[in-house]
Amino acid sequence: MRRVLAFVVLSFLGSTSAAGAGASVSGDGGTGHGGNVSVGIVVTAPGSWTPGQSGDDAARPIVHYVVSWSVDPTPAQIGSLNGLCVLPGGTAQQPIFGFLYHLVGTDPSGKIVDDRFECVAFTNGDATVRPPEPPVPAVPTFGEAWNRAQLPAPTVTLDPATRGITGLDTRISTDGPVIVTIAATIRGYTITGTATLDHYEISVDGQPATNAGTGHYTFETKGNHTIAISAIWHGTAALTGPDLPGGLPAVDLGRAAITSTRTYPVNEVRSVLQP
Repeated sequence: MRRVLAFVVLSFLGSTSAAGAGASVSGDGGTGHGGNVSVGIVVTAPGSWTPGQSGDDAARPIVHYVVSWSVDPTPAQIGSLNGLCVLPGGTAQQPIFGFLYHLVGTDPSGKIVDDRFECVAFTNGDATVRPPEPPVPAVPTFGEAWNRAQLPAPTVTLDPATRGITGLDTRISTDGPVIVTIAATIRGYTITGTATLDHYEISVDGQPATNAGTGHYTFETKGNHTIAISAIWHGTAALTGPDLPGGLPAVDLGRAAITSTRTYPVNEVRSVLQP
């Protein structure tokens, strides 16, 4: 796939970086034309489609757990076993008593994917004090899943390649794969799926990103300009692990924006009339 991107810049807004706030991965590398390209990733979890405000989304676990317990509010009666459970490993003469907790895990759509009870032993055998809640499964976060996907950064191809001229067209293009296989293992959990390219976005000098189309850029002022091209990906994957009975066959991973940013110098050429 190859797309040519266009825009007309009427004023110089300064050399500021565009998309990439809250990026969880960054780096830089050579462009082959003497400039530098920085790369960043921003993750947006399902149900939260506000680009640039994704820091919390990247940290959200793919499965959200709630731990609760139920205790009869009426005064305790002799012989009541409300909330009491017995752990394996004890004997009939010396059982190991504990408190019963309820763990419920939901996927991004709100569907319950894990529903179970867990017995936690009383601390030092003291049945008068409720023991600490059990730890929830450490399933991968959306950010971890996308980071392990190893999505390719969009290329930034410019013509003229090394510097532009005010008043003349500058062609900006990008290309890359449209489907990437996701295969990762994180803390014993396996993520297997596919990331599909949705579209490209472009921003010049920090202006709001727009869906990339076909055309030209005309720089009206000289100096260093910032060009950012973002590849917007959507992902779906299966998640399996030791704490997920049956696993999750198809999880919406939300979106990931991979942005390449390059500084592009522009010169000014003036004509001089000779007598």
